[in-house]
Amino acid sequence: MSDTAPSTAEAHLEEELIRRATLNYESLPMLEVIAERMVLSLTSSFKTLTASVAEAKMRDFRYASYGDAMAALPRHGMLAVCQATPWGGHVLVSMDGDFVFSALELMLGGRAERITSRPVERGFTSIERRMGQRLAEVVLKDLAEALHQVAEVELKVERMEVNPQFAIIAQPSSPAVLMQIDVVFEASRGKIALVLPYGTLDPVKRKLTKVFYGERLGGDDAWRSHFTDRIEHSTISLTAQLHERSFPMAEVLGWKVGDTIDLRLSDDQPVTMLCAGIEMFQGVMGKRQNGSAAVRVTEDLHGREGLNYDLLGD
Repeated sequence: MSDTAPSTAEAHLEEELIRRATLNYESLPMLEVIAERMVLSLTSSFKTLTASVAEAKMRDFRYASYGDAMAALPRHGMLAVCQATPWGGHVLVSMDGDFVFSALELMLGGRAERITSRPVERGFTSIERRMGQRLAEVVLKDLAEALHQVAEVELKVERMEVNPQFAIIAQPSSPAVLMQIDVVFEASRGKIALVLPYGTLDPVKRKLTKVFYGERLGGDDAWRSHFTDRIEHSTISLTAQLHERSFPMAEVLGWKVGDTIDLRLSDDQPVTMLCAGIEMFQGVMGKRQNGSAAVRVTEDLHGREGLNYDLLGD
């Protein structure tokens, strides 16, 4: 009996390792950046909603199977099943009992220092469910705004559940993202969790796998404005490239002092203006009244658009 027990345990461990190896936990770096931005927004949103000092902090961001993510959720709390449009999938928002009751008491005019932990796990009334849905909508609003730079999405609460068995939105073995957030209302603490199945994120997964994305994802606007102003008033060197022609190497090696090279230039030959090797403008040659050579710009070669894009992005 004692000889077979270790082999049985090893078999279960081997099966678990094989199961986890088959799951595709592709990293989503941009989603991690978006999650951090959402947490910063939640601090301000909860402070406005409850009229109390609030602080939200990301406790855990990890990739797991949907079954493991559900097992990590609080045992007593509310679950908001949310529809993601137009992605065609669902997102789950979990709020533990301490967070729900603390936020509700503050929203109804209670005082934070009087809020204590509630060891008794009771059900939620219809009013509490409705208020809980409002809390979930605040979380979804900040998440949708954080996702805005990647893709447009509308996150709407479809229904509120208490039993996790009625909040199944993916297969237990399918990969998912689990975000766990700690929320502090002065003397009271609570927890929020978001479960995002990969199936829901599939329409934008290619963008979320990028380490950097060329859109603004927050930052200090005052510093960005100052930096942009300094760049716009700096001095740069422009090169006027009148013509470029290729010659065979054998011909070039045969050139001697005094040889005349035919560049095949016409009177209306266009001039290309370059900055650091990048084509900025195209124009035509001319002369000013004082006899100096000049170039009249006739076409923008996307140089300024690219510069503005870099200045306005992160």
